Amino acid sequence: MRHPPVVFPMLHFKLRSVRHGWRFLLLLPLLAWSADKDTLRIACFDFPRALNPVYATSESAQAVMNKIYQSLFAFGRRGNVHPELVESFSVEEAGREIVLTLKSGARFSDGSALDSQDVAATVALLKNPDFAYPYLSDLDFIDGIEVVSPLRLRIRMKSAFAPWQGYLTFKILSAGEIGGLDPQKFRQCTPVGSGPYRLAAVDALRKLELEKNPFWPSRLRYARLHYSVLSDIRQAPLKLLNAEVDAVEVHGDDARAHAGLKKWQERFRLLRYKKFGFTYLVFNLGKPEIDLNLRRVFFNHLQGTRFLDAFLQGQGDRVFSPFLMLDTGKPRRPLAVVPPPARRRLRILTNSESPLRTQLVLFLCEEMKACGVDLEPVFLEYQMFLQYMKKGQFDMAVSAFILDMDWNMKDVLSSSGYFNYAGYANVRMDAALEEELREMDGEKRRKIYGRAHDLWLESLPLIPLFSLNYYMGIARRITVPARRFELVGSCGDFFYNIQDW
Repeated sequence: MRHPPVVFPMLHFKLRSVRHGWRFLLLLPLLAWSADKDTLRIACFDFPRALNPVYATSESAQAVMNKIYQSLFAFGRRGNVHPELVESFSVEEAGREIVLTLKSGARFSDGSALDSQDVAATVALLKNPDFAYPYLSDLDFIDGIEVVSPLRLRIRMKSAFAPWQGYLTFKILSAGEIGGLDPQKFRQCTPVGSGPYRLAAVDALRKLELEKNPFWPSRLRYARLHYSVLSDIRQAPLKLLNAEVDAVEVHGDDARAHAGLKKWQERFRLLRYKKFGFTYLVFNLGKPEIDLNLRRVFFNHLQGTRFLDAFLQGQGDRVFSPFLMLDTGKPRRPLAVVPPPARRRLRILTNSESPLRTQLVLFLCEEMKACGVDLEPVFLEYQMFLQYMKKGQFDMAVSAFILDMDWNMKDVLSSSGYFNYAGYANVRMDAALEEELREMDGEKRRKIYGRAHDLWLESLPLIPLFSLNYYMGIARRITVPARRFELVGSCGDFFYNIQDW
């Protein structure tokens, strides 16, 4: 499960001679940026900290990497996993082996062909601790990989692993480049990719430009992609009105204003989408004063009243289970509680850089007074917030994460989960989460998650709150395809399928 740093936030052996050396990052100012009809100008709100796909963990970095590199599998516009470099596959040995056949004709931007050796070399690099792959644990299920032929390979798994496709979404690198490379030198490089674009130029911290991969087999609507950084999301409508950008995420308040401003409607349209994850309230179970009765009081108020609806005002949808796929069909009855014997005074933390979470905490402080709970809000810078969470220095906290497109909540709800900030430990939950990972039948997995949902409801280590609506402002000159992205996971982005625009 990936969690790009938003707090949650879930990602290669070939002996071919190297045709071209490393393409080191060109930290040169761009003297002229294309602005013609063949260029799509996209604004983002932070410059990618890494332009190497192995270390691209932020949303903006992953968005750029998705244009330069390809994966064995990718997430589709509605969250479904589909083959990208894979032509066909089969599951063998009772779910413990996967045989993949690659598509023919894929080429890196240096002209070299992509084949099974590149996949094996990429996996070897990612599983080598010296390269410090941030999502190394995602590949624990792989026991070995065998090159059968140039376009065929076999992946051995330690045991049956149901969500294997979603974990083969790392970017494939060229074996000819990465073979024997020093890990420190590798970190500074932008290796060649096989995606539709390649890096053309970089103006550090301000903008970068991609150009078409000359060996991409099909036509692209845009020959170049120009990314620029805005310091404030509230600048987005002005940049669209002045025709300085073609696409940029628009703040929720500005999205609501769009409906009543004719000039805005004439200049740009709004496309709504969602990110696969949710904002949630987590309890520190190590504090004796955070007992089950108190957690149920919060649950009844947050899940059983219209408080969240009034707070959201159409900005998103409520989430009723930590297993997102189970939101519908599960009864939402109030839980039995007893009046607290005395007023409770508790601290509630959140990330000060998130205005929405800050507002939610302030609203919740007022709401819970009537329930006998006095909350003291504590707003922390993001990195400090994470430190407090990991060290258990909180009573309650409002946080959020983006997930891979799967029901797997092991990182959050298992006893050893990296993001188990609550300190939740339940052997039955651990067993259920392990069982679902080994169950290859989709309907049986759903039933296992139904049991896990019930176990969560018994203990309430956290309460999921809502999944927000996001809005992309698109200039009127841009033709929007009908089959656009509507749901983005932890390693996807709104323009993942840019070749269709």
